[in-house]
Amino acid sequence: MSALLTGLVILLCCEDIFALDFVRLKNGQIIRGKIVLEDDEKVLIAENEDFVRFLDKEFVAQVSYEKGKPTPTAPAQPALAAEKKTPPGRVSDIPQSHVETSPPNMYGPSGGATNGNGAAADTNIEVIHEVVTDFIWRGLSFSGEIANRRDNESYKAMTFVPSYQPTVTLNTPLKGLQVQFWGNFQLTERNDRDNDGRFQQYPGGPGPAYPGQGAAGSLSPFSAPSPDTLNAACPYDTQSNLISGVHSLGSTCGGNTPGFKKEQNGMKRSDGLFYAFYYNFDKTSWGTFTAGIWFYNTFQKSTAYLSPALGAFNSQAEQGIAGANNPSTQITRLAWQEYFFFWKLPFLQWASPTISFYTQFSQENAGLMAGKNYLSLTVGHEFFQDKFFRILPQINVGYAMSNNIVDNRNGIQDVTSTITFFFGKFFFKAANIWRPNLYMYDTDNYYGATGGYVNANNRDNKIVDPSKVNGPVNQLVLDYINGSSLSDQMKQAVRDSYLLQKIPAHLFWFSIGFSQSF
Repeated sequence: MSALLTGLVILLCCEDIFALDFVRLKNGQIIRGKIVLEDDEKVLIAENEDFVRFLDKEFVAQVSYEKGKPTPTAPAQPALAAEKKTPPGRVSDIPQSHVETSPPNMYGPSGGATNGNGAAADTNIEVIHEVVTDFIWRGLSFSGEIANRRDNESYKAMTFVPSYQPTVTLNTPLKGLQVQFWGNFQLTERNDRDNDGRFQQYPGGPGPAYPGQGAAGSLSPFSAPSPDTLNAACPYDTQSNLISGVHSLGSTCGGNTPGFKKEQNGMKRSDGLFYAFYYNFDKTSWGTFTAGIWFYNTFQKSTAYLSPALGAFNSQAEQGIAGANNPSTQITRLAWQEYFFFWKLPFLQWASPTISFYTQFSQENAGLMAGKNYLSLTVGHEFFQDKFFRILPQINVGYAMSNNIVDNRNGIQDVTSTITFFFGKFFFKAANIWRPNLYMYDTDNYYGATGGYVNANNRDNKIVDPSKVNGPVNQLVLDYINGSSLSDQMKQAVRDSYLLQKIPAHLFWFSIGFSQSF
């Protein structure tokens, strides 16, 4: 306590609390502020007007003064010199950073350990290795729901489809400037597979779901629509020829050979890379500000996934005609860019409240301008800071504002809560994502026309169930509904009752990982 009081006295005498001193720890962490005391056992560094950090000299690799180490003006007091100091505990093994720091799997890119208050220093790199059970970001599932469609499963609260998500943050020699890379690399189910089981001309095209379907007198008879824009007659006529022992293509195939095709649904299509550039301004009485730009690109680009606007624009799909749409018409982001701005508020510092704003300037979904603005408030606090074991609860509330002509929906998009347990350099994280406004997700521009069946009502918080669109049983039921004598309105109501499921309001994911500094 006497050492701390001495540091505070010296601190009050300092003319510039934000002098550009720094201490580099042996684990690579850099702590910036004003060094108020250094001896053979400890270093006291004032990080701001309210906090003086105690560092055991055992863990210090370098001490740097902006204007050179000051010459002591008075000898140490005997009482202080004789007093044995006990360090408060092992310094943090994880690079300290803003509360909003997290890979983009929560809500967006973020600043690292440097907050703009320190001097330009030697370049150092912080690396986080993390394995997550699902790639979920801002309430949007970028791997779990794709895996549900790939495996013909209903959408659910938790899907185990692990991916490796490294984060590399480069603290550049230029004061306040950081560069960050974040990637997602799926670890399982990476290859494409035939998930509709249809005999078809091309992946996702129309065709019999099982041998015998489409034959005259069968439980699922078929006749090609007129006009047959998708050439649905080709696979059915070819199958009929084969069943009859005639080894020839249908008359409309034009030399194209139908078969069992693999849809473009491998989890490798969720692989992608964020790269962000951001600048941390000096701390002011108004708080700390960060601004920057980030880009996201997927590695497995495929134009087969791009589609025009769905819903009422596609009468065939709305009527439940199989194959009227590619079964994977959900948005695939070929390139995605945003400007962003962070404001770490100057009050309630215990909770580190941070306001973030992201505005998209890229186009996606074949240039239909399905972009959005995203405004969020993040709060969190790290308990047992600087200890080997630490706990960091966080909560992020995100509000999405559409700036497009396709899917104009505004509202709270997600409330993401996480709790992270640190064990030195290692950590375990659990997350819950609450979607308070399901109508933000109740659109084919997010889920796609699964199996060619669109969501006729985009206000009922329901979406097409992937487990109800493929296979002989589903096809038999849907063909029976289509062939019934019910009115068109009744057919649609019965079809929806069979096809639709409630959109999950809560999603969960977990992760483990560790950090490194160079």
